[in-house]
Amino acid sequence: MSKYFPQPKTIKINSDVELIAFQCQDTVVQLASIPPGATFELHRHPESQIGMQIAGRLEFNLNGTKEILEPFGQVYVAGSNVLHGSKNPFSETALAFDVKRITNSEEAEEAILKVSPTQDEITGFECQSVVGSWFEIVITKIPPKGIIPIRQSGNETMGIILNARLTIAVEEQQQNLKYGSVYYAPANALYGGHNPSDETVSVIEILIKPRSNFSFKDAFLKTDVVRSLTTS
Repeated sequence: MSKYFPQPKTIKINSDVELIAFQCQDTVVQLASIPPGATFELHRHPESQIGMQIAGRLEFNLNGTKEILEPFGQVYVAGSNVLHGSKNPFSETALAFDVKRITNSEEAEEAILKVSPTQDEITGFECQSVVGSWFEIVITKIPPKGIIPIRQSGNETMGIILNARLTIAVEEQQQNLKYGSVYYAPANALYGGHNPSDETVSVIEILIKPRSNFSFKDAFLKTDVVRSLTTS
């Protein structure tokens, strides 16, 4: 089993909802399909958790404060032992992802962050992003035949393929990943990729801040190395 391309594990939450979980070292990435009427009861755990809607809407409850989450519109942040839950009161199935890990945050965070449109400074690809205290999320649209230059970062990076297929290389390993697949690049690992298809591919990347006092800006400026990608 490759640590760079974790295998999915199905977790049954209740009679309505199953999660597909990917273990990326000490971080868990989960994909959930939430049918109409399904509920995640309020709960808490030692891990901090962030999440976002991929499709459909969801009513999210963050320690008693409720908000409707829209696809790629907001990211919720529930710190260690902060109560959170959700339900789908709408007529369509909601698709979402969340990320759980133990963080070194001194305070239990509670936040709903808005996602903003931007552009990748290196490739010029259209994207959206949001930055939190210990993470950054970037949703990028990779055009047909588009290349993700090989890079090396001080951040751990997890990617979720949202449609079609995307070829990803991490260190010496390469895979052609399909919809719903996850890849993992540890801090300082070389990784990159390309879109071999004739359609635009969307990918969500979750970047985990180093366990230090560096800011995100410092981490990127001091450790990112970019090289061109040679495809085989």
